Amino acid sequence: MTSTAQDLHPAPTLAPGRTILELNGLEKRYPGTHALKPVHLAFKAGEIHAIVGENGAGKSTLIKLLTGVMPRTSGEVIWEGKPEALATPHEAMALGINAVHQEVVLCRHLTVAANMFLGEENSRFGILQQRAMVKEAQKIIDDLGFDLPAHVTLGDLTIGQQQLIAAARATVRGTKFLIFDEPTAYLTRKEADQLFKLIRRLKGEGVTIIYISHRMEEVFELADRVSVLRDGTLVGTRDIAETNEPELVKLMINRSIEQIYHKEAVPPGEVLLETRRLSGKALHQAAYSSARTACCRRSRLIPSS
Repeated sequence: MTSTAQDLHPAPTLAPGRTILELNGLEKRYPGTHALKPVHLAFKAGEIHAIVGENGAGKSTLIKLLTGVMPRTSGEVIWEGKPEALATPHEAMALGINAVHQEVVLCRHLTVAANMFLGEENSRFGILQQRAMVKEAQKIIDDLGFDLPAHVTLGDLTIGQQQLIAAARATVRGTKFLIFDEPTAYLTRKEADQLFKLIRRLKGEGVTIIYISHRMEEVFELADRVSVLRDGTLVGTRDIAETNEPELVKLMINRSIEQIYHKEAVPPGEVLLETRRLSGKALHQAAYSSARTACCRRSRLIPSS
């Protein structure tokens, strides 16, 4: 049995603004490492909630706990008012919790359509209905506004296009809670715009979006709220309209921007290297070598016209 285009419009069981998922002291310890210290945080139905923090802050650990990839050490996860173990990825997906990871985890040797319905293939008498799957997958992709073919092998697409397919796949699984982990890392501006359109569409349908990114401009463009992790600790949650980039950076690194970047006026010195009317087959190599050896010195190349 395959998903249909109607599955792009999941029917959330909670009204927008109500708490869909609550973390009560969620914690993860490894031998010698306290990866995630007790987190208390609530996510609202139909919101875009950004999570930011430096590398090693605990973002990846949080994703793994919420998607059932690893067990938590302690704490409680409340889903739609009921405690849930989230012990396996299958359990998380059954509840409607999915993730689109920075690294595409689909099967590059299969077609786009086969990846869209992987594990939920359309078959009849044990025979895959490949044409029907391609047709249905193309309807879904077109409906999302992605200009991508469903019949081609996934590996023939760019990494950015594969990322869009991963996002499309997540939307056909009855998703209520969707995590995006650095989703624009490999996207062009056009592809990012298509993804943002999809995210806003899902938000309008009541899907809760967790958006993890290092790109502050994206956080302020999309998010309703933002939470900051630092060294495995949740250090603050802000309404996006009531914060700014300097405040978030200060929360992330525990010091203000002015304490990090000191702009000093450095007067230009004398010219160390100058060439005029240089030509010939070795020009490219000469220019490269000069730039490399003088990378820490001031130099000026004046190529011939």
